[in-house]
Amino acid sequence: MKYTVQSIQNQTANLISLDGSQSQIVAKNQKGFDKCQKALNEKLIINFNESGRITTTKTGATLAYSQNKKATTKAKANKKFNPLKAITTMAKLNIDADSLLPIKTSSIFDKFMSEEEGFLPGTNIMAAGAPGVGKTTVLLELLYGAQQNGAKCLFISAEMNEMDMARYLKRFPHWKNLNILFLNNFADECPQQVVESTINLGWDLILTDSYTEVNDTVKEACNLTRSKVEKWFLQLMTDNNKAKNKHKIHTTFVTILQLSKGGQFVGSNKLKHMTSAMMNIQWEGNENSGNRFMEFTKNRCGQVNQKLYYTLGTGVELDGDRYYKEMEYRKLLNEEVDNSNFEWDDIFGKQEAEAKTESQEV
Repeated sequence: MKYTVQSIQNQTANLISLDGSQSQIVAKNQKGFDKCQKALNEKLIINFNESGRITTTKTGATLAYSQNKKATTKAKANKKFNPLKAITTMAKLNIDADSLLPIKTSSIFDKFMSEEEGFLPGTNIMAAGAPGVGKTTVLLELLYGAQQNGAKCLFISAEMNEMDMARYLKRFPHWKNLNILFLNNFADECPQQVVESTINLGWDLILTDSYTEVNDTVKEACNLTRSKVEKWFLQLMTDNNKAKNKHKIHTTFVTILQLSKGGQFVGSNKLKHMTSAMMNIQWEGNENSGNRFMEFTKNRCGQVNQKLYYTLGTGVELDGDRYYKEMEYRKLLNEEVDNSNFEWDDIFGKQEAEAKTESQEV
């Protein structure tokens, strides 16, 4: 018989079968009592064999959870829903004005990022680009800039370890006080819980490198499907966008995406649709020898299709002069188009009038 643990008391563990037809009590001095405690914490299934021996099933965690969730969902569906509860107004949102202030990096990136100049709280920016173009480097520099301006920042690294970051510090010693979670250090534990509890501390800005590696680490260590991990991670981002964390902070996420060989980002369309901005970080010209640039292909917060060039050396240099020149050129070009009197309807209308006049004269 398979059971789920309902509660742990001082002397007994109360269990009930998955189908709800039988119950079982395990005494504290019984051999399997400790396993009951583990099953309750980790949502595992308790297995009783014919001899009374107790084992836990790791793969049953999802089954127990999904069955309980399905029963709860069904109960909710049977309740009559009042649609008026789903409607609100802007006046009822009650969002503190201070929580809407942009997160500054004190660089040209602020103007590039949004009309309000900076990362906007509670938004999600996905960054994808070619290998070796410096995605992590340039984004870490922006994270450092935000931290210098008082933002509470976190770097979740699922690709690099301590030695990798130590080599980075030789070139970028000013990064030494960035908060880092090395997720690979927790592969033998439950990285899902590690990520959740760490993010729940409340952060203004979180950089994740990369989305795919974080999901794969959680998937393998916690024995979950890829779709369940993706749903979990996206919900975690959404909850923290809404300030559902310890310090009620509207967290902004910058998430690095891996690209397939065809140049498409790795992830479902759900990720694309929930994103406030899609940033493309690429080479202009030959790989490893051309110019590097950032460009938004989607941006609910600011402009799109405008490039911000940067170089990597002993530090990260954002080319503000070139950015301003190209912005000015773009502005002049738009003004010329707006002020132009060149319209096809006027031309054809004039030609028809002239032809009519000529025919009358004849």
